[in-house]
Amino acid sequence: MQETVFAIDCGATNWRLYRVSYKRDGPNVQMLGEPQPSPLTSFVNRRLPAIILLDPEGAKLEGYGDFVKQQIEDEKIRGRIREYFKPCIGAHLEIEPLAHQKRFTHEQALQYTKLLLRAVLLQLQQEKWRGGTFDERVHFTFTFPVHWRYDHDGFILQEFRQTVQNCMPKELRSQIRFISEPESAMLSLHRQGLLADSDKKGVTLIADVGGSTTDLIAGQVNPHTGDLEYARRYGEPHGGGLYDAELAKHYADQLKIPSSALTDDPSAMITLRDYSRQLKEALSRQLLRPGESLHTPKRTITLVMSNGEAFRRVARLDEPIFLGITRHLIADFEYLIENGMQAMGLKNGDVGQVILVGGGSQLFTIVRHLRKRFGDDVVILSDNPDENVVHGAALEYGKSFETHTQRILFSHQQEIEGVPSQDVEWQFVTNTGRSHSLLDGATTLGRKRDNHIWLKDDLVSRFHAEVNANTEEIAITDMGSTNGTFINGKRIKPNQVYPLIPGDKIKIGGTEFTCTRSATILRK
Repeated sequence: MQETVFAIDCGATNWRLYRVSYKRDGPNVQMLGEPQPSPLTSFVNRRLPAIILLDPEGAKLEGYGDFVKQQIEDEKIRGRIREYFKPCIGAHLEIEPLAHQKRFTHEQALQYTKLLLRAVLLQLQQEKWRGGTFDERVHFTFTFPVHWRYDHDGFILQEFRQTVQNCMPKELRSQIRFISEPESAMLSLHRQGLLADSDKKGVTLIADVGGSTTDLIAGQVNPHTGDLEYARRYGEPHGGGLYDAELAKHYADQLKIPSSALTDDPSAMITLRDYSRQLKEALSRQLLRPGESLHTPKRTITLVMSNGEAFRRVARLDEPIFLGITRHLIADFEYLIENGMQAMGLKNGDVGQVILVGGGSQLFTIVRHLRKRFGDDVVILSDNPDENVVHGAALEYGKSFETHTQRILFSHQQEIEGVPSQDVEWQFVTNTGRSHSLLDGATTLGRKRDNHIWLKDDLVSRFHAEVNANTEEIAITDMGSTNGTFINGKRIKPNQVYPLIPGDKIKIGGTEFTCTRSATILRK
C-alpha cells in the first residue's frame, strides 16, 4: 500500500510543508523518492507566512498567509491581523516572560494556531488530495520546540498536541506524529551526509535558530547508527523576530511617528516589522555571500495610521546602522552561546563541528560570531537551513520502521546543567516478566507494527496510547482507542494526560503492564 506523509513545521514567522510517499508491505517500508516541498497556492517562496486576518467579530478566519501580508498596510483591517503568536504559547508559565511572549494570551495563541492549521488542512485536502477524504493512506508529522517536551512537565507540548488533534477527524488522530525540531533537523542533516563523517573528531553542536527561540544540541555522533549520543541541550527565547522588532522601533523614529499615534494604533508595528525583516534579510544575504553587489538595501516605507495620517520615507539599512540598533541583541546571542557552553560542560576545543539550522541562522551577526568563536572551517551553514526541520520531519515516518530508529539520546537533565547524576529509566513490565524500556519523550503503543511497543491484539487500536516520560515524571494518554486504556482497573478518558507512578497497573487490550523505574549510572 502506498502512503503519503505530510510534514508541517509550524514556525513563529513562517510555516512550511513537505510531502513524501512510502510503499509499505507489512513491517517493510520503502521511501519513494526524496521528501519535497508541497507548497499550496497560499505558500510563497515555499513558505506560508504565519499571519491571519480575523473577521470583525474576531472569532473566525477571514484570510491568512501572503494574502494578508499584501494587505498589511491597510489601516482599516490592520487591527484584525494577528502574527508572531507562537512565542506566546506557554508564556504564562514563565516567571518573567519577555515582551514578545506577552503579545497574546496562551489561549489566544493556541486559537490562532488552530484557525491557521484548519485552513491549511482544508486547502491541503482540496489541492493535494483531489478533494477526497483523508484516510489511512495519509499521515501527518508535526514539529515542536524541544523545550516544550521538558519544561513545565511537558504541559506546553500536551496543549499543542491537543490543539493539533482537535483539528483532525477522530479517525485520523492515530496517524499524527510529533517530533522535536532538533531531532527533525538531525534526520535531515544525516540524510545530507553532514553527520555521517566518522572521522570527525569532537562534539557536534547543532544550533537551531528560529524566529523566537534558539536551541543548542550537543553530542557525539555514533558513526554506526547516526544517533547523537549523550546529547545535552540548552535554549533561550532568542530568535530572528526580535531583531525585526528592534528595527521596527528605529524606523518608527525615522518616520517621526508620535508615540501617541503608535499607542492608538499598535498594529502599525506589524507593518514596520515586515519592512524590517525584508531589509535585514537583504543585508545578511549581501554580507554572507562574497561577490554580491554592495549597494545599501533600501525600501520605501508607506504607513497610514488608523486616524488617516500618513507617513512615508525611504528606509536604508547598512551594517553600521544594524549593529548600532541591535547591539544588545547581538550581545544577548553571544551570552546565550557562552551560557549554553557552560551549562553543557563544553569548551571551544571540544566542538568538532557547528551546524546551523533554522530560519534565523542566516543572520550575518550570528554566523560571524560562531565562526569567530569556533573557526571558519568548523561552522557549517547547511543548504536551505530554514527547511532542515520540515525535511527531517518527512523522514521520521520511514525511520520508525527501521530496526534501529535514529534519535537523539539525551543525558539526564541535571547533567545538562553540569551536575553529574543518575539517569532514571522507566519501564513497562508485563505479567510474563517482559520489560519494555520507555523512551525519553514519547513512546507509542498499538496494533500497528510501527509503534514503539507493538501489541498484536484485535482489542488494541492501531495507535492506542502514548506514554510521555522524562527523568522526573511519566504520564499516559489514550489516543481515542475503541476499547479504552485502564489504570488500576479504571478506564481513562481519551486524549487526556494521566500521570503514573511506580506500581500502577496499565491494561491495554489483553495485556497488563506494571509501571516501574530503575536508576542506571550514566556513561561518560
